[in-house]
Amino acid sequence: MKGSKLLISLSIAMLLMLLAACGNEPTVSEETPQEEVQEEVAVENEGEAEEETEPVAEDTELGFEVWVADQGSNEIHIIDGETQEIIETIDFNDVGDKPHMLVFDEHGEYAYVANMGSGSVSVIRAEDREVLTTLETGEGAHAAIPSPDGERVLVANVPAQTVTEIVIDKENEEFSVNREIALDQVDALLDEEEFPNQRPICLAYTADGGKAYVTLGGGGLVVIDVESMEVIQSFGKSQVGAHGCGTILSPDGKHMFANSGSTELAEYYVFDTETDELIFTAPTGGLDAHGVAFTPDQQHLWMVNRVTDDAAIIDVTSLEIVDRVEFVGDAPDLLVFSPDGKFAFITLRGPEPATGTHDMSGETPGVSVIDVESKTKVNLIELESDPHAIDLRILK
Repeated sequence: MKGSKLLISLSIAMLLMLLAACGNEPTVSEETPQEEVQEEVAVENEGEAEEETEPVAEDTELGFEVWVADQGSNEIHIIDGETQEIIETIDFNDVGDKPHMLVFDEHGEYAYVANMGSGSVSVIRAEDREVLTTLETGEGAHAAIPSPDGERVLVANVPAQTVTEIVIDKENEEFSVNREIALDQVDALLDEEEFPNQRPICLAYTADGGKAYVTLGGGGLVVIDVESMEVIQSFGKSQVGAHGCGTILSPDGKHMFANSGSTELAEYYVFDTETDELIFTAPTGGLDAHGVAFTPDQQHLWMVNRVTDDAAIIDVTSLEIVDRVEFVGDAPDLLVFSPDGKFAFITLRGPEPATGTHDMSGETPGVSVIDVESKTKVNLIELESDPHAIDLRILK
């Protein structure tokens, strides 16, 4: 009897152990492996999470306009960035003669147009295309460049050999001529060997707007302290060649690029903006270096050569030329990039240049469109006479 009770107890114990073991095993059929079930559950959970948190897709493409000044016909043409067609033209015949440079302010609200023939600067409100005012600044107003803080414009007046300041009051849309520096009266620039003339050509500011680097027509470059309107550093023609218009600040603000160009010369220069020292000089590989622009990814600087019709591509880190565009169009002048970096828009001079110191004529006046990836010309937007200025406005 005792043996029977022991046997029954052992049987019950074994049954309980089996039931416990079965309860710990996952209920997965033999036809569906465990790994597949786990994967299916993970996919279902992931799908639910995506359904709950999936963001609304945003259109990252920016609409933009390209503004071009034809100084031969006294017109400002506005080109739709997407269609690459002229959508509007501003007649400048009763505004200023030979609109040479056109530059937008930091927000694309106002365009500052230097009229070289009439020695004046016109201010255009971009939204409605209205010319708000035209101010006399000096003979041969060549480049009117707004400061990064939007408080002033410095104007390079070439034959007048002056740099004029325009003060900006955006709140009241008032613009007034203020101070002026006469470069031909600066003692540091009176050496005729190093400074054949003191004609300012193009300029660019340091990141804080405190200094302006200005190239000189006969060769050389000066650094102006904007607050005091005094020359604080100068370089003669033995260091910086003539006719430079490639002044542009590096994206990180540490370097100022400049260039020089003629039918026999094309060099570019790099300055340390903290010390104002010239730290790098190199040939562009072409002739008559002129317009410059950084790619939107801020990795490269394009610099066009007017005589050889090409462009050097400079690495912003090494400062060296790393690539070229073999042909950008006949007699290229200035350039801008589309916001997405796909296209470069480059003005091409006409057969009868309205301004200039040496042969820079071309046979196809207009705007050349370059595919940046393939580095090939893909379109020509034809214009009438002698296009020069170009800038880009992003549509908000």
